[in-house]
Amino acid sequence: MRKLCCLLAFILILLAATGAYAFGAVSQDHYLLPQGAVHRGDLAVSGNKVVIEGTVDGDLYVFSESVQVLGEVTGDVISFSANTTILGKVGGNIRSFTQNLTISGTVARSVTSASQHVLVTDQGQVQRDMLLFAQNTDVHGKVGRELNGMIGEARITGEVGRGISLLKSHTLRLDSTAVIGGDLIYSSPRRAIIADGAAMKGEERYTPEPHEEKDGIGFSLFTSAALLLSTLLLWTAIRFLFPAGMYRVCQQLDRQIAAVFGMGAGVLLASVILVVVLLVTVVGIPAAVILALTIAVLAYTAKVFVGSWIGMRLRERFEWRLHPLLAELLGVAVLQCLLFIPFFGWLLSIPVWLVFLGALAAAVRQTNKTFLP
Repeated sequence: MRKLCCLLAFILILLAATGAYAFGAVSQDHYLLPQGAVHRGDLAVSGNKVVIEGTVDGDLYVFSESVQVLGEVTGDVISFSANTTILGKVGGNIRSFTQNLTISGTVARSVTSASQHVLVTDQGQVQRDMLLFAQNTDVHGKVGRELNGMIGEARITGEVGRGISLLKSHTLRLDSTAVIGGDLIYSSPRRAIIADGAAMKGEERYTPEPHEEKDGIGFSLFTSAALLLSTLLLWTAIRFLFPAGMYRVCQQLDRQIAAVFGMGAGVLLASVILVVVLLVTVVGIPAAVILALTIAVLAYTAKVFVGSWIGMRLRERFEWRLHPLLAELLGVAVLQCLLFIPFFGWLLSIPVWLVFLGALAAAVRQTNKTFLP
């Protein structure tokens, strides 16, 4: 539960910097802001590859497979991508859900990230703090203040200006070139490996912890972070590849939630009966497997559609001054976090599945009535 609270806190930190005013939105496969070009105001980009060579005079929101900041972003960089690379300058913070985060440029403020691998190269500088939820972290450059979080394997060869005050790590290594400008306070199954020559200006305070897993600091944290990241990436793909489909499903959810709930229960029951019937026949086994897999995929994607709908309705209900995309993203993230809660999450998942199946069936029926004679 403590780790779930940390993850929820990270979501709130990530979304706290969202702007209260409109910004430019671009959706295309490859987006390039060329060198010398300046985009005034916040910019949201969705696509396969995003490259910023010019200047974004505001915040940058990215939903993509890959994002590279080669120029300058005067505000924050908020990314949901497989790979995030900072080679230029970020005047604000970096907040990211990404598989790989590489910082070879300068970040004027702080970095908050849930990643598989975080790398601060020799040329990389983070002028304030780093809060990381990562499987692997390598700091070869400079962190101006503190480095904290939950990290599987952490290696420091560079400088951490004010030290480490709250770090949970499976393995912590300080190479001979490492400089820790304050205390080193951490918990781990084993004591840190501190090479000869490593400089530490404060004191080392180590709290032993039992081994939770052979390969990490706790399966619940990494499983939850990976699942949340995959859900947000799935939302990105569905939202921008199939916007019409999402709109039709949300339309059905708006009309009669009780009716779509009942329809969803009927669809699920009929599907289960059909799978069982097909399994008792030899020729029907392949069809039963395909149908079962289809239902499983739909059940997994249900949280994306229902979460988006919840975000939009909350935005309207409470008159939040958020961009619609960010409201949808907030709804998906919060719903996924609620599904993490033991027992309650399973209870919540059932109505989520049913209302989605019902809304999907209603949307398909409505579409057929529209286009078929």
